[in-house]
Amino acid sequence: MKAKSNLFAFIKKSDEKAFEILFRLYYEPLVGFCVKIIQDKDLAKGLVQEVFISIWENRENLRPQSPSPYLYRAVKNKCFNYLRHQNVKQEFQNEFKNQDISEQVENDEINDKLILIHNSINKLPAQCKRIFIMSRMHGLKHKEIAEELGIAVKTVKNQIGKALKHLKRELTYLIICLIFYALKLF
Repeated sequence: MKAKSNLFAFIKKSDEKAFEILFRLYYEPLVGFCVKIIQDKDLAKGLVQEVFISIWENRENLRPQSPSPYLYRAVKNKCFNYLRHQNVKQEFQNEFKNQDISEQVENDEINDKLILIHNSINKLPAQCKRIFIMSRMHGLKHKEIAEELGIAVKTVKNQIGKALKHLKRELTYLIICLIFYALKLF
């Protein structure tokens, strides 16, 4: 068997037998060490394997040294990097979850307000409601509405004024809430 302290020198020369010896000597103790840090044996096995893979892939850069301190330090760093990544991931998920909840609450509030507006519009007299919808929701001009309904432009203006006065009375509270909501967005 090759001396433990010379294993890195042989691995640096792509000696697969030396790498196999290194793996057999240190894999189990490193997994046990890793489990103490991250509390998950399956994950520990994967992290330790990643360290060994990295050693083989970067073998040309190995310095001849005792493998034990190097391996334990590499595994410890791998564990801490994993834990840091998990913390960042958890913080991101919490932020995303809070943002989703916040957006859902805002969407629910907007939907509630839209229902109030819709209900207020539905309380308008039929012709007033029709003219208001043609003007505000379909974007037609007063003259276009008058021509389509066969009424005077002045009647259109009066009906829109009547609808706005009704909505203002009905929705004063809602308008104040929407102003505060709009200010929150900026």
